[in-house]
Amino acid sequence: MRGLLLAILSLGYVSFAALAQGASPVISAPADGQVLRGQVSVTGTTDIPGFVSAELDFSYASDTSGTWFPIQTFSQPVTNSTLAAWDTTSISDGNYILRLRVVLQDGTFHDATIRIQVRNAAPPATAVSTATSTPAFLPPLSTSLPVATASPTPTTPPFSTPTFLPSNPAEVQTDEVYRGIERGALIIVGLFIFLGILIRLRRS
Repeated sequence: MRGLLLAILSLGYVSFAALAQGASPVISAPADGQVLRGQVSVTGTTDIPGFVSAELDFSYASDTSGTWFPIQTFSQPVTNSTLAAWDTTSISDGNYILRLRVVLQDGTFHDATIRIQVRNAAPPATAVSTATSTPAFLPPLSTSLPVATASPTPTTPPFSTPTFLPSNPAEVQTDEVYRGIERGALIIVGLFIFLGILIRLRRS
């Protein structure tokens, strides 16, 4: 019982000391409202009395659900040191809140937050020069108009008269084809008759 009472008193003393000193985490860079592009080095301080752990995370500025996305966690306190190299090209352009939270031994925590803008797709605005140049004088325009010349009348090319080729002596006539088929059929019939006679003579 006495040990538990001492533990509670020590935790209360740590929290009271932290509040009395006004200790809280600090984000040194980037600055509040700064426009970020590409790789960004985040520096800050987490070394406050009662330190247990810390985390660096971000959230959409328009998000009211309390959703935070972690960037880096810490198990040791640091003082004005680099916390993380944040690659802002992995998120879309927009307005964000960067938060550094330190958890203390009594279960409480202290936050440091800044608002930043991520602009990777949109190029930075550049000043536009308003200087005017002296106009150069152009040569006077010619008032004479070009005269159109008539093109020669196209002539129709003469058409060539087709010439008929002589008949091909090697061309096969239809009658000759039919006569060749008839002769072939007669020869085949004669062969069948001859073979029939030879078979009958052998059997007899």
